[in-house]
Amino acid sequence: MRQKGLSYFLLGLFVTSCFAILSYGGTPAQTKDLPPAGIHKIKHVIWIIQENRSFDNYFGTYPKADGIPPGTCLPVLPGSARCVKPFHMPPGMPYWDLAHEWAVAHADFDNGQMDGFIWAEGSVYTMGYLDQRDIPNYWDYAHHYTLCDQFFSSLMGPSLPNHVYTVAAQSGGLVDNVGSVKGVEERLDDPDGFSFAALMDRLAGKKISWKYYVEPGTHYVEPGKPGVGPKPVPTPHPRSPQQFTLWNPLPAFKSIRDNPAQMARIVATDEYFRDLSQGTLPDVCWLIPNSADSEHPPQSPQQGMWYVTRLVNALMASPYWKDSVVFLTWDDYGGFYDHVFPRQIDAYGYGPRVPMIVISPFAKAGYISHYTYDFTSVIKFIEERWDLGHLTARDDLAGDMRDVFDFSQTPNPQLSIPIPANLPPSRRFEPYGLYPPGVSPFVPVLPPGNPSRVVGRHDSKPPNSPH
Repeated sequence: MRQKGLSYFLLGLFVTSCFAILSYGGTPAQTKDLPPAGIHKIKHVIWIIQENRSFDNYFGTYPKADGIPPGTCLPVLPGSARCVKPFHMPPGMPYWDLAHEWAVAHADFDNGQMDGFIWAEGSVYTMGYLDQRDIPNYWDYAHHYTLCDQFFSSLMGPSLPNHVYTVAAQSGGLVDNVGSVKGVEERLDDPDGFSFAALMDRLAGKKISWKYYVEPGTHYVEPGKPGVGPKPVPTPHPRSPQQFTLWNPLPAFKSIRDNPAQMARIVATDEYFRDLSQGTLPDVCWLIPNSADSEHPPQSPQQGMWYVTRLVNALMASPYWKDSVVFLTWDDYGGFYDHVFPRQIDAYGYGPRVPMIVISPFAKAGYISHYTYDFTSVIKFIEERWDLGHLTARDDLAGDMRDVFDFSQTPNPQLSIPIPANLPPSRRFEPYGLYPPGVSPFVPVLPPGNPSRVVGRHDSKPPNSPH
């Protein structure tokens, strides 16, 4: 079985490389250029990764961005004349999570038509959007710094494989969520789990400091299952920063798990604030929320926004602001509608667009980038800044995000957003439930050697549906 799994993996790499060679021709030609002049003005990269929002869900009505097209109306069933238009999301909705597994994502995608969301998701809430009334801080950051409207998730699927892309520029063939290190080992038929290199290995090899900050609290550790009846299905459990979760894949990497010095760099978010105040911020860091602050449905987007605002405010109040960049993004589309066709550059992605806001003294102010990027573009930026070399074909060929920067401009000032004294108290974690998706278990969309849990068709109406 191990040999067979290896053969499938090598085949996947070959297909990926062929797709990359054929498909990257339309991407801005940045890959063979020298790093942009002035890149060494950036001494600290802070990568904030929130959860489960598409670009159209958060910025589909943002002025001059590639947002929701006029007249959009998606069929309730394939070929149906009945359709649902985008609508402003009612407060507190969606009540449950929207499906966004590999099979569901491909049904949403519908061979590039981007019209399968209503029937595949099993909920009209896929068409809901938020705007400046709901997430004003994010719109302010976009207005004062740079918003990317062609930034894609790296894989057509859910959280775990996309999070692996944010640290390794690949998922090793994993396409869906699994709930444990053992699950990774079994799914990949590899007793080492993720046996390929992570960016952290390259950073450590060059003595470049890094930390992976994980907010204490409740985290999703298992794939969600469709809800039955009116009560959501509870699946999350409290975890320490060094335990594997869907948003913290590092303990599944053998090179990190077996190295105490590397594991010691996975820490609680409290250390981020302490590092800012004590002058010990690492060169590169990731910031991962707990479930309550994640914006992952059914969690509050506003609560997550204020969590992010505290992180950004703390950086701006520190001496580190002058030479830092914050890459603020969301790990996958979360089942929410997005109208832009994600070009299929290899067997695994791109997945649908997610928001990316670049916050830095050197980010172009009020700029909307229309260049094609994905999570491996941030890795490419880090690699170029510290001369690390690429991890995979993905980051080697990715755009390096150079167009969002102007290293010769007068540095942007801080945009410190005051935290209201009367801000409602943070909500605790909301129990998890999933709208039953309408995807047949026989959808043939899995790459060779990568089995995936696919749920069957259910007939259900989402609670409190506006349609």
